[in-house]
Amino acid sequence: MKPVFYIVLLIIAVLIFYFIKNTMNSNRVNEDAQKESSLRKPVDARVFDAKPDMPVGFGYKSQWYAVKTENTDEVAKELNLTSIQAANWATGMWGAQEDYYFVTPPVRGWTIVVNSFMPDISDSTDDGPLKTIQYLSRKYGEAYYFGTHRVVDYHAWAKAINGEIVRAYGYLGESGETLINQGKLTSEELIHNYVYTELDHEEPILPDEEHVLTLSKEWAIDPLMEYEGLNSGVGLVGEKVKPAS
Repeated sequence: MKPVFYIVLLIIAVLIFYFIKNTMNSNRVNEDAQKESSLRKPVDARVFDAKPDMPVGFGYKSQWYAVKTENTDEVAKELNLTSIQAANWATGMWGAQEDYYFVTPPVRGWTIVVNSFMPDISDSTDDGPLKTIQYLSRKYGEAYYFGTHRVVDYHAWAKAINGEIVRAYGYLGESGETLINQGKLTSEELIHNYVYTELDHEEPILPDEEHVLTLSKEWAIDPLMEYEGLNSGVGLVGEKVKPAS
């Protein structure tokens, strides 16, 4: 009987082990879900807070324009946004993750437009990044586009001066494709050695999300908002009319 007793005891011990392990994993998932939920408030996508607050850092898994102007209202109109309403940084950035366009209050002479779902750099329509920054730079002198998303390994940036695209680069790691490589390398790209090879190179050199954030900081504005002495403020959120399919 002793062998049977030990086998039963072993089975019970294994079951207890897996029960404890699964409970711990479940708790970890719940904790992560709660953290994510706290970042995605408010629950109603149409509720935005107009109470001024301090700038909120962003950049990862996001897309944004940086425009050389402090006229937030005018930028929102130039982008033909609809259903425009006031939003502070916290709720505006939340809205940017829900397909709203958040036009930030001015930061160090720049207005930023954040939307995670805007067209990517390969889009050649009037709502695509390249034509958008061309248009904005005609009016304001300088306009930039930045985009990065680690899930599909998408990393892109573009610079427009006085209506001309002087530099544009985009890469999609999911397909191993360089989407665009237009214009000469800028001094900032050369300083940081952002000179890339194709994926089939023996030792490929490829862009990543940190490169996007670094160029945003050097060309225009630090998306992480790691500055001292910033002011609180209120921006605008709006929607883009989707073209009929």
